Amino acid sequence: MVLSACSGSAGNDLDKVPVKEIKQRVNNNSSLIETMEASGNIAFDSPEQSGQGWIEVRIKKPDSVFVKIEGPFGISIAQALITRYDFIYYNVQENKAILGPTNDINIGAILRIKVSFDELLSGFSGGFVLVDSDKDSLDAGSENGLYTITAPRKPGTQMYYIDPTLYTVQKYNSLDEYQKTIVEVNYGNYFEENASGRTVYFPSSIKINNPGKKQSVYVDYINKTFNKSDIKFSIRIPKSAKVTKWE
Repeated sequence: MVLSACSGSAGNDLDKVPVKEIKQRVNNNSSLIETMEASGNIAFDSPEQSGQGWIEVRIKKPDSVFVKIEGPFGISIAQALITRYDFIYYNVQENKAILGPTNDINIGAILRIKVSFDELLSGFSGGFVLVDSDKDSLDAGSENGLYTITAPRKPGTQMYYIDPTLYTVQKYNSLDEYQKTIVEVNYGNYFEENASGRTVYFPSSIKINNPGKKQSVYVDYINKTFNKSDIKFSIRIPKSAKVTKWE
């Protein structure tokens, strides 16, 4: 069943719902997916270079993301295993490996989009965990038929745009202290999927945009499986590879 990514033409005429209730529903949806394996088409666009290829993503919440990319930038195969603390990146064609700590600068250098680890994890899976705050008793705002929730970010704020029926995140904005967008993620083509006997709603179409750097990543998932107990992550670096360590 294909589900609309937007909420139609309801405008801002939504029922009043406390922020706390919306967060609970979003978090419940996100918690249904513990592991994920997905593959599909990917496209990059930036001032430096653009290209298209094939991507495989494996996620084990809350702290591991494996990405394998084939095709763009003259790369036959590139693999990255990124945890909350460190990463390994291996370019098979050039036989070069990079190791270092996980931060938004390093993620941006290897994946062509500057995001934090949590934004990467949520960005590729569409699953967000919204933390409690002292403003959760207030009613959520609304915009273009979607509920809106604002959360603090150091420095700046985060904006979540949430479908009022499925309670899935349709758009995520990370803003700096001047309310300028750092990262924007849009989700579309939600499908109803089975995850170990539980119904989840998963976005097949994802666009991650960094307007300041004019960088965009488009992902169109074709194959998807969830909650496999034997999901594995591994990158084998041959002894002949040139290894660089980043700080």
